[in-house]
Amino acid sequence: MLSKEEMRGEHIPEALIIDTLIQRLQVIPEYVNRFDQAFGSDQINQANMLAAIATFERSIIANNSRFDQYMRGDVSAMSTFEITGMNAFIQVGCADCHSGPMFSDYQLHTIGVRDNVSPPDEGATNKFDFRTPTLRNLNLTAPYMHNGLHGSLEQVMEFYEEVAEGDDDQRNVRVSEGQLDVEMRDLQLDDDQVDVIIAFLHTLNDDSFDKTIPVRVPSGLPVGGNIN
Repeated sequence: MLSKEEMRGEHIPEALIIDTLIQRLQVIPEYVNRFDQAFGSDQINQANMLAAIATFERSIIANNSRFDQYMRGDVSAMSTFEITGMNAFIQVGCADCHSGPMFSDYQLHTIGVRDNVSPPDEGATNKFDFRTPTLRNLNLTAPYMHNGLHGSLEQVMEFYEEVAEGDDDQRNVRVSEGQLDVEMRDLQLDDDQVDVIIAFLHTLNDDSFDKTIPVRVPSGLPVGGNIN
């Protein structure tokens, strides 16, 4: 909520954003009642607001993919082809950034994704670097990259392969090859590994979480935002 690039936006200073959000919630009677029900008090403050968000986020954890089952000891949960893809994922360097339980190092990286909007994307720190996203539930999160440039995993893999090989057609024209993260330049990806890695990525899907979309929200704002 404090980050301009993620939720705060351009119009409210970081020092004021929490107080602004609290004030907005306090004038919506339904939110006041819901905070009273959840916390035993109608006091809407930063701690309770963050606790409410964290409680919701714990309801959408997806940790029973076939990969998770395999890692817990069910050797039949993944095919030989998919296991080959998992090993290739590690060997070519994908796991250097997509690591850990969430397949993310949570760091910012410059990988040179092309712009697809006008004015062009400026990047998380105006250097065209973006935080490594999780790879879980990729079947549910297309299109891919920070700006939705690629519609399929095949296109994503083609991007990584060609940029790592120095293909200027795939790289953002405003990002030099020298600006690319060393992890990007060191990828050892080729056509023979694309299919098996994609097969492995599909084992990370677990859509058993609650996907219910509410009919309305207490603020009266459009559910899902102003998405066309």
